[in-house]
Amino acid sequence: MAIIKLTSGKISVGIIVNYVTQKEKTEDKLISGVNCMPESVLAEFEMTKLKYNKLGGRTYYHKMQSFAVDDDITPEKAHEIGLQMAEHCFPGYQVLVATHIDRHHTHNHFVINSVNMVDGKKMNVAPQDLIAIKNYSNELCEKNGFKTTEAKTDRNREPRWKFEIKMMALRMMKESYSMSDFIEKMRLHGIDVKYNPDYKYMTYTDANGHRVRDAKLFDERLLKENLQTYFWLGGCESPLAETIETYETPKSGDCTTGLDNLIFDTLAALPTTEPDFDNYDYADIDDQVLEVLVLKMRAHGYKVTKSELNRKISYNMPYEQDQEQGLSM
Repeated sequence: MAIIKLTSGKISVGIIVNYVTQKEKTEDKLISGVNCMPESVLAEFEMTKLKYNKLGGRTYYHKMQSFAVDDDITPEKAHEIGLQMAEHCFPGYQVLVATHIDRHHTHNHFVINSVNMVDGKKMNVAPQDLIAIKNYSNELCEKNGFKTTEAKTDRNREPRWKFEIKMMALRMMKESYSMSDFIEKMRLHGIDVKYNPDYKYMTYTDANGHRVRDAKLFDERLLKENLQTYFWLGGCESPLAETIETYETPKSGDCTTGLDNLIFDTLAALPTTEPDFDNYDYADIDDQVLEVLVLKMRAHGYKVTKSELNRKISYNMPYEQDQEQGLSM
Protein backbone atom coordinates (compact mmCIF):
# COMPACT_ATOMS: atom_id res chain seq x y z
CA MET A 1 0.00 0.00 0.00
CA ALA A 2 1.46 3.37 -1.01
CA ILE A 3 0.39 6.50 0.85
CA ILE A 4 0.82 9.75 -1.08
CA LYS A 5 1.69 13.15 0.42
CA LEU A 6 2.38 16.32 -1.55
CA THR A 7 3.78 19.63 -0.28
CA SER A 8 5.34 22.71 -1.87
CA GLY A 9 8.01 25.15 -0.79
CA LYS A 10 9.39 28.62 -1.39
CA ILE A 11 12.77 27.97 0.27
CA SER A 12 15.89 26.99 -1.62
CA VAL A 13 15.41 23.71 -3.45
CA GLY A 14 18.94 22.80 -2.40
CA ILE A 15 17.77 22.12 1.16
CA ILE A 16 15.27 19.46 0.15
CA VAL A 17 17.66 17.95 -2.45
CA ASN A 18 20.37 17.60 0.21
CA TYR A 19 17.87 15.92 2.52
CA VAL A 20 16.53 13.32 0.07
CA THR A 21 20.00 12.37 -1.19
CA GLN A 22 21.63 11.79 2.21
CA LYS A 23 23.86 8.70 2.13
CA GLU A 24 22.44 7.60 5.49
CA LYS A 25 19.00 7.28 3.90
CA THR A 26 19.58 5.96 0.40
CA GLU A 27 22.12 4.66 -2.14
CA ASP A 28 23.40 6.06 -5.43
CA LYS A 29 21.54 3.41 -7.44
CA LEU A 30 18.28 4.55 -5.78
CA ILE A 31 18.67 8.19 -6.89
CA SER A 32 17.51 9.05 -10.41
CA GLY A 33 16.31 11.99 -12.45
CA VAL A 34 13.45 12.33 -14.91
CA ASN A 35 14.23 15.04 -17.50
CA CYS A 36 17.32 15.90 -15.47
CA MET A 37 20.51 14.39 -14.03
CA PRO A 38 20.83 13.87 -10.26
CA GLU A 39 24.36 15.31 -10.29
CA SER A 40 23.23 18.61 -11.83
CA VAL A 41 19.62 18.80 -10.72
CA LEU A 42 19.96 22.18 -8.97
CA ALA A 43 21.54 23.85 -11.97
CA GLU A 44 18.99 22.34 -14.33
CA PHE A 45 16.05 23.46 -12.18
CA GLU A 46 17.54 26.98 -12.12
CA MET A 47 18.12 27.07 -15.88
CA THR A 48 14.47 26.24 -16.54
CA LYS A 49 13.31 29.01 -14.20
CA LEU A 50 15.67 31.50 -15.83
CA LYS A 51 14.56 30.50 -19.32
CA TYR A 52 10.95 31.38 -18.54
CA ASN A 53 11.77 34.20 -16.08
CA LYS A 54 9.91 32.49 -13.24
CA LEU A 55 12.20 32.72 -10.24
CA GLY A 56 9.65 33.70 -7.60
CA GLY A 57 6.90 31.92 -5.71
CA ARG A 58 7.03 28.18 -5.13
CA THR A 59 10.42 26.82 -6.10
CA TYR A 60 9.59 23.10 -5.96
CA TYR A 61 7.03 20.47 -5.01
CA HIS A 62 7.89 17.58 -2.73
CA LYS A 63 5.94 14.35 -2.96
CA MET A 64 6.28 11.19 -0.88
CA GLN A 65 5.11 7.69 -1.70
CA SER A 66 5.28 5.36 1.33
CA PHE A 67 4.82 1.61 1.08
CA ALA A 68 3.41 -0.51 3.90
CA VAL A 69 5.82 -2.33 6.21
CA ASP A 70 4.29 -5.68 5.24
CA ASP A 71 4.42 -5.02 1.48
CA ASP A 72 7.08 -7.42 0.20
CA ILE A 73 8.84 -4.79 -1.88
CA THR A 74 12.54 -4.40 -2.64
CA PRO A 75 14.17 -0.96 -2.76
CA GLU A 76 14.80 -1.51 -6.48
CA LYS A 77 11.12 -2.24 -7.19
CA ALA A 78 10.05 0.77 -5.11
CA HIS A 79 12.44 2.95 -7.12
CA GLU A 80 11.13 1.54 -10.39
CA ILE A 81 7.57 2.37 -9.35
CA GLY A 82 8.72 5.84 -8.33
CA LEU A 83 10.17 6.51 -11.77
CA GLN A 84 6.95 5.35 -13.40
CA MET A 85 5.03 7.71 -11.12
CA ALA A 86 7.27 10.67 -12.00
CA GLU A 87 7.05 10.09 -15.76
CA HIS A 88 3.28 9.56 -15.79
CA CYS A 89 2.11 12.13 -13.24
CA PHE A 90 4.46 15.04 -14.02
CA PRO A 91 4.98 15.16 -17.81
CA GLY A 92 7.35 17.91 -18.90
CA TYR A 93 8.65 18.52 -15.39
CA GLN A 94 12.12 17.80 -14.04
CA VAL A 95 11.86 15.35 -11.16
CA LEU A 96 14.47 13.99 -8.77
CA VAL A 97 13.45 10.56 -7.45
CA ALA A 98 15.15 9.15 -4.33
CA THR A 99 14.17 5.93 -2.58
CA HIS A 100 14.80 5.87 1.18
CA ILE A 101 15.59 2.62 2.96
CA ASP A 102 16.49 3.90 6.43
CA ARG A 103 13.12 3.11 7.99
CA HIS A 104 10.92 0.04 8.36
CA HIS A 105 8.80 1.22 5.44
CA THR A 106 10.45 1.82 2.09
CA HIS A 107 9.42 5.17 0.61
CA ASN A 108 10.07 7.38 -2.40
CA HIS A 109 10.78 11.10 -2.37
CA PHE A 110 10.04 13.22 -5.44
CA VAL A 111 11.46 16.73 -5.77
CA ILE A 112 9.69 18.40 -8.69
CA ASN A 113 10.66 21.67 -10.35
CA SER A 114 7.76 24.09 -10.05
CA VAL A 115 8.26 25.26 -13.67
CA ASN A 116 7.55 22.99 -16.64
CA MET A 117 10.60 22.72 -18.92
CA VAL A 118 8.43 22.35 -22.05
CA ASP A 119 5.91 25.19 -21.80
CA GLY A 120 7.14 27.22 -18.83
CA LYS A 121 3.91 26.84 -16.89
CA LYS A 122 4.01 26.86 -13.08
CA MET A 123 2.68 23.71 -11.46
CA ASN A 124 -0.70 23.99 -9.79
CA VAL A 125 -1.95 20.83 -8.09
CA ALA A 126 -5.73 20.87 -7.65
CA PRO A 127 -7.55 18.38 -5.37
CA GLN A 128 -8.63 16.31 -8.37
CA ASP A 129 -5.01 16.17 -9.55
CA LEU A 130 -3.92 14.69 -6.23
CA ILE A 131 -6.71 12.09 -6.46
CA ALA A 132 -5.50 11.17 -9.95
CA ILE A 133 -1.94 10.77 -8.60
CA LYS A 134 -3.18 8.51 -5.80
CA ASN A 135 -5.27 6.47 -8.23
CA TYR A 136 -2.24 5.90 -10.47
CA SER A 137 -0.18 4.89 -7.44
CA ASN A 138 -2.91 2.37 -6.52
CA GLU A 139 -2.90 1.09 -10.10
CA LEU A 140 0.85 0.43 -9.95
CA CYS A 141 0.57 -1.18 -6.51
CA GLU A 142 -2.24 -3.48 -7.60
CA LYS A 143 -0.35 -4.42 -10.77
CA ASN A 144 2.68 -5.42 -8.67
CA GLY A 145 0.71 -7.26 -5.99
CA PHE A 146 0.91 -4.63 -3.24
CA LYS A 147 -1.87 -3.26 -1.07
CA THR A 148 -3.87 -0.22 -2.13
CA THR A 149 -5.48 2.63 -0.22
CA GLU A 150 -8.41 4.92 -0.95
CA ALA A 151 -7.67 7.92 -3.15
CA LYS A 152 -10.44 9.91 -1.48
CA THR A 153 -12.55 9.28 1.62
CA ASP A 154 -16.06 10.49 2.39
CA ARG A 155 -17.76 9.76 5.70
CA ASN A 156 -21.17 9.57 4.03
CA ARG A 157 -20.13 7.43 1.06
CA GLU A 158 -18.00 4.44 1.96
CA PRO A 159 -17.15 1.31 -0.03
CA ARG A 160 -18.63 -2.01 0.99
CA TRP A 161 -15.32 -3.40 2.26
CA LYS A 162 -14.86 -0.48 4.66
CA PHE A 163 -18.44 -0.78 5.92
CA GLU A 164 -17.87 -4.48 6.63
CA ILE A 165 -14.65 -3.77 8.58
CA LYS A 166 -16.44 -1.15 10.66
CA MET A 167 -19.45 -3.35 11.41
CA MET A 168 -17.22 -6.27 12.43
CA ALA A 169 -15.09 -4.00 14.64
CA LEU A 170 -18.18 -2.66 16.43
CA ARG A 171 -19.53 -6.16 16.90
CA MET A 172 -16.25 -7.51 18.31
CA MET A 173 -15.86 -4.42 20.49
CA LYS A 174 -19.16 -5.26 22.20
CA GLU A 175 -17.96 -8.83 22.84
CA SER A 176 -14.43 -8.06 24.10
CA TYR A 177 -12.97 -7.38 27.54
CA SER A 178 -9.56 -6.05 26.48
CA MET A 179 -7.65 -4.74 23.49
CA SER A 180 -5.84 -8.05 23.04
CA ASP A 181 -9.17 -9.90 23.19
CA PHE A 182 -10.58 -7.54 20.55
CA ILE A 183 -7.59 -7.93 18.24
CA GLU A 184 -7.72 -11.73 18.48
CA LYS A 185 -11.46 -11.83 17.75
CA MET A 186 -10.97 -9.59 14.72
CA ARG A 187 -8.18 -11.86 13.48
CA LEU A 188 -10.42 -14.92 13.76
CA HIS A 189 -12.91 -13.10 11.51
CA GLY A 190 -10.26 -12.40 8.88
CA ILE A 191 -9.35 -8.81 9.80
CA ASP A 192 -5.84 -7.92 10.93
CA VAL A 193 -5.52 -5.06 13.44
CA LYS A 194 -2.25 -3.16 13.82
CA TYR A 195 -2.16 -1.58 17.28
CA ASN A 196 0.72 0.13 19.05
CA PRO A 197 0.06 2.28 22.15
CA ASP A 198 2.75 4.72 20.98
CA TYR A 199 1.25 5.29 17.53
CA LYS A 200 -1.48 7.80 16.75
CA TYR A 201 -3.64 5.44 14.67
CA MET A 202 -4.79 1.84 14.53
CA THR A 203 -5.12 0.20 11.13
CA TYR A 204 -7.44 -2.54 9.92
CA THR A 205 -6.70 -4.85 6.96
CA ASP A 206 -9.24 -7.32 5.58
CA ALA A 207 -8.56 -10.65 3.86
CA ASN A 208 -8.50 -8.94 0.44
CA GLY A 209 -5.76 -6.51 1.43
CA HIS A 210 -7.98 -3.45 1.89
CA ARG A 211 -6.48 -1.29 4.61
CA VAL A 212 -7.97 1.62 6.52
CA ARG A 213 -6.97 3.78 9.48
CA ASP A 214 -9.32 4.06 12.44
CA ALA A 215 -9.94 7.76 11.70
CA LYS A 216 -11.13 6.93 8.17
CA LEU A 217 -13.91 4.70 9.51
CA PHE A 218 -15.63 7.89 10.72
CA ASP A 219 -16.92 6.28 13.91
CA GLU A 220 -15.67 7.78 17.16
CA ARG A 221 -16.09 4.50 19.01
CA LEU A 222 -13.28 2.99 16.92
CA LEU A 223 -10.75 5.80 17.34
CA LYS A 224 -7.68 4.39 19.07
CA GLU A 225 -7.90 6.73 22.07
CA ASN A 226 -11.58 5.98 22.67
CA LEU A 227 -11.15 2.25 22.17
CA GLN A 228 -8.28 2.28 24.69
CA THR A 229 -10.43 4.09 27.23
CA TYR A 230 -13.28 1.62 26.65
CA PHE A 231 -10.99 -1.34 27.40
CA TRP A 232 -9.22 0.42 30.28
CA LEU A 233 -12.64 0.65 31.90
CA GLY A 234 -13.35 -3.05 31.39
CA GLY A 235 -14.61 -3.29 27.82
CA CYS A 236 -17.97 -5.00 27.51
CA GLU A 237 -18.27 -5.11 31.32
CA SER A 238 -17.35 -1.46 31.78
CA PRO A 239 -19.77 0.77 33.72
CA LEU A 240 -19.78 2.91 30.58
CA ALA A 241 -20.21 0.02 28.12
CA GLU A 242 -23.77 0.87 27.10
CA THR A 243 -23.02 4.60 26.94
CA ILE A 244 -20.08 4.04 24.59
CA GLU A 245 -21.58 1.22 22.51
CA THR A 246 -24.78 3.12 21.70
CA TYR A 247 -23.06 6.44 20.90
CA GLU A 248 -23.76 7.77 17.40
CA THR A 249 -21.08 9.78 15.60
CA PRO A 250 -22.41 12.98 13.98
CA LYS A 251 -22.97 12.75 10.22
CA SER A 252 -21.34 16.13 9.66
CA GLY A 253 -19.06 18.56 11.44
CA ASP A 254 -16.65 17.34 14.12
CA CYS A 255 -16.59 13.57 14.50
CA THR A 256 -13.63 13.19 16.86
CA THR A 257 -14.41 14.73 20.26
CA GLY A 258 -18.07 14.05 21.06
CA LEU A 259 -17.59 10.60 22.56
CA ASP A 260 -14.44 11.66 24.39
CA ASN A 261 -16.39 14.45 26.10
CA LEU A 262 -19.30 12.12 26.87
CA ILE A 263 -17.03 9.49 28.45
CA PHE A 264 -15.47 11.89 30.92
CA ASP A 265 -18.71 13.70 31.68
CA THR A 266 -20.18 10.31 32.56
CA LEU A 267 -17.17 9.28 34.62
CA ALA A 268 -17.40 12.49 36.63
CA ALA A 269 -21.10 11.87 37.30
CA LEU A 270 -20.64 8.31 38.59
CA PRO A 271 -21.54 8.00 42.29
CA THR A 272 -18.69 7.57 44.76
CA THR A 273 -20.60 6.30 47.80
CA GLU A 274 -19.13 3.02 48.92
CA PRO A 275 -21.49 0.00 49.00
CA ASP A 276 -22.89 -0.84 52.42
CA PHE A 277 -22.48 -4.58 52.25
CA ASP A 278 -19.56 -6.43 53.83
CA ASN A 279 -16.52 -7.87 52.10
CA TYR A 280 -16.95 -5.85 48.90
CA ASP A 281 -13.96 -6.64 46.69
CA TYR A 282 -12.95 -3.58 44.65
CA ALA A 283 -11.76 -4.24 41.12
CA ASP A 284 -8.52 -2.27 41.20
CA ILE A 285 -7.56 -0.78 37.85
CA ASP A 286 -3.91 -0.65 36.87
CA ASP A 287 -2.27 2.41 38.43
CA GLN A 288 -0.88 3.69 35.12
CA VAL A 289 -4.32 3.42 33.53
CA LEU A 290 -5.81 5.44 36.38
CA GLU A 291 -3.15 8.11 35.89
CA VAL A 292 -4.09 8.45 32.22
CA LEU A 293 -7.80 8.65 33.00
CA VAL A 294 -7.22 11.22 35.74
CA LEU A 295 -5.14 13.39 33.41
CA LYS A 296 -7.85 13.22 30.75
CA MET A 297 -10.58 14.10 33.24
CA ARG A 298 -8.56 17.05 34.51
CA ALA A 299 -8.13 18.17 30.90
CA HIS A 300 -11.94 18.19 30.75
CA GLY A 301 -12.09 20.38 33.87
CA TYR A 302 -12.80 17.74 36.52
CA LYS A 303 -10.74 17.69 39.74
CA VAL A 304 -10.35 14.05 40.71
CA THR A 305 -7.71 11.86 42.31
CA LYS A 306 -6.74 8.32 41.36
CA SER A 307 -8.33 6.88 44.49
CA GLU A 308 -11.58 8.77 43.90
CA LEU A 309 -11.74 7.62 40.30
CA ASN A 310 -10.99 4.03 41.29
CA ARG A 311 -13.88 4.12 43.78
CA LYS A 312 -16.22 5.54 41.15
CA ILE A 313 -15.37 2.86 38.62
CA SER A 314 -15.19 -0.04 41.09
CA TYR A 315 -18.54 0.83 42.66
CA ASN A 316 -20.27 0.84 39.31
CA MET A 317 -18.61 -2.27 37.86
CA PRO A 318 -20.57 -5.55 37.69
CA TYR A 319 -19.30 -7.52 40.67
CA GLU A 320 -17.62 -10.82 39.78
CA GLN A 321 -14.81 -12.71 41.47
CA ASP A 322 -12.66 -12.64 38.30
CA GLN A 323 -13.46 -9.04 37.42
CA GLU A 324 -9.75 -8.18 37.22
CA GLN A 325 -9.50 -10.10 33.95
CA GLY A 326 -11.70 -7.53 32.25
CA LEU A 327 -9.25 -4.76 32.99
CA SER A 328 -6.22 -6.18 31.23
CA MET A 329 -4.86 -4.65 28.06
